[in-house]
Amino acid sequence: MYSCPKGHSSSDADFCSECGAKIMGLGVAESVISTPIVAQGSTTPCPDCNTPHEADSGNFCEICGYSFLTGIGGGNPFPVEVRQSVNPSAPTRETMAPRNNVCEWQALISIDPSLASPDSPVAPTQGLITIVLASSTNLIGRMSQARGIHPEIPLDFDDAVSSRHGILTKYPDGTLVLRDIGSANGTMVNGKEIAIMVDIPIRSGDEITLGHWTRIKLLAN
Repeated sequence: MYSCPKGHSSSDADFCSECGAKIMGLGVAESVISTPIVAQGSTTPCPDCNTPHEADSGNFCEICGYSFLTGIGGGNPFPVEVRQSVNPSAPTRETMAPRNNVCEWQALISIDPSLASPDSPVAPTQGLITIVLASSTNLIGRMSQARGIHPEIPLDFDDAVSSRHGILTKYPDGTLVLRDIGSANGTMVNGKEIAIMVDIPIRSGDEITLGHWTRIKLLAN
């Protein structure tokens, strides 16, 4: 459990699961940059994409990546064309789309105790969970009634997953893109950590690992 600035016991490491208050001291940026005090529950439109942003939901716009701390824009919200990877051999959006016009994706969620760190709690016993990605945007995270967060891919069993951890965006041609939207503990794809607010093309069979011991395998059918 984590201690909320208002005295609550929170199961969330980033925001209080009871009242939604931000739990400080998690990031380097927060220790060197003062965040203005704002009223809890207030919203501000993102200057880049005009998406409403909750004052206590982090430092980045979860749609376009605009930084409310530095004022640096994050680009267009979920661009139709995926940004070119630094690695020239990495697949592009044109080579990523599943063949035969197949657009259905599934997320196979499992618990892998081998991913645990020395500080991780004992992994729960849980069978494989299969979720069909029915929406165009699918939030990965943990449910929070206090903050009105209801992820399409809920990982409530892993408290090292942020309430708003990442988004999987599915395009009509079958392309799938992952974006970490400012998670507290990071996200890995096929064993490599990805940058925050960068679009990562996903191929069928790719695996996302996050939290203490959560593994998500993505399959196109």
